[in-house]
This record gives sequence, structure tokens and C-alpha cells, in this order.
Amino acid sequence: MDTARIAVVGAGVIGLSTAVCISKLVPGCSITIISDKFTPDTTSDVAAGMLIPHIYPDTPIHTLKRWFQDTFDHLYAIACSAEAADAGVHLVSGWQIFRSIPAEEVPFWADVVLGFRKMTEAELKKFPQHVFGQAFTTLKCETSAYLSWLEKSPVKTQAPAQALNNSTAGKGKSE
Repeated sequence: MDTARIAVVGAGVIGLSTAVCISKLVPGCSITIISDKFTPDTTSDVAAGMLIPHIYPDTPIHTLKRWFQDTFDHLYAIACSAEAADAGVHLVSGWQIFRSIPAEEVPFWADVVLGFRKMTEAELKKFPQHVFGQAFTTLKCETSAYLSWLEKSPVKTQAPAQALNNSTAGKGKSE
């Protein structure tokens, strides 16, 4: 049987994460990442993200929650591993504060994050312009570290044909 050959377009956090997931779901496949930019020159390299989901009007809440739970579980496993520092994934605790009481005081993702609770009155006094808040622990991803960590996966990368003669060519990794 022929080896499955798969191309992923983009070498940011979505592209590289997708390539790694595909490599796990389709063992033995050949994956090529095609991008005009690779780390440290992607948009993802200058971002960091705290994992908090958003609501998309045309997506059912149960689907959003499943996506969030899967992402949280995946990143939590990395944060608890020996590779956490290299991957730039770690737990972070904090508050989400509001100037008015939100429609849903307990969001759909409250049971996914760690230690979710409403902020106390004493905590809210530190933020005089705000009337409601939530405290919880979630995950933070330092994407420049995460991209470098993802690039160490055995995935072949290349620049697109039109970029082969410019300065971004050859910045990808082939393994």
C-alpha cells in the first residue's frame, strides 16, 4: 500500500499543530508543511495565549465545550510533562472581571478549567470599576516556544514554489 502523502498549508500554531495531530492519527504518512514563513517569522511567534473559549453563534455549545475540553486536556498533558518548559505550556491562575454582570455567571467551560469560582467581594474591591468576576486556573501557551517544540516533531516542511528564491526559503525543517 502506498504511503499517504498529506500537505498542510501554514507553519503557525494551527498549521504545525494540525500536522502533528495528523501524524498521530495517520501513522507512517508523509506530511509536508508548506509556508512562506516559519518560526521565528510567523504571526504566531509574537503571540501568547491563555486558553479561554469564545462563543461562535452558529456552533452548538456542546461542540464548543468538546473542542475546549480536548484542547485543555491536550495542553494540560504537556504542562504536566517533562517537556512543559521546552513547549512553553504552563498553568496560569487569574481573574476575568466584568463591568456588568454577564448573562451567564457560570460559563459553559467552568467545569473544564481548574478551580473555577466567582470572585469574592474582597477581591472585587481591588477593581472598583467592575461588579463581577471569576477566578480560575487555565493554560498559557508561549507560542514562540511552542512552535519550536512542534517543529521538532518528525514532519517535513518546505517553502512554497514561489518563495523558493526569497529569504524565507529553507527556514523550515525536514526530518
